[in-house]
Amino acid sequence: MGARASVSFKDQYGESPVVFSHWGGEEFHQEAEKYIKDLKKDIKDGNLSPTWPLGRLEASRVVIDFIRHITKDLSRVESDLYLVRTESEGDNCDYGHKTINLELTE
Repeated sequence: MGARASVSFKDQYGESPVVFSHWGGEEFHQEAEKYIKDLKKDIKDGNLSPTWPLGRLEASRVVIDFIRHITKDLSRVESDLYLVRTESEGDNCDYGHKTINLELTE
């Protein structure tokens, strides 16, 4: 049993690798959306330079920072999370996949 879900980020250049969560469920998708909202606020408020790759919302950098965000309180990532190239390489059968289009987020 699990609450399998996955998320990726998409910018004008393409899509990031896919982060899968075995236990995260719908909350995993919600956490990704909240993370992007907070990241965009940091950029707007001047707390993150728009000249840096993360500040430009480059999907390949956003996914790395998202992983940092969701693992910041863990001593180890033991079994819940894994990273693959495409959605078809993992199991998200419980809650599906969410692609967050960074160009369309507010």
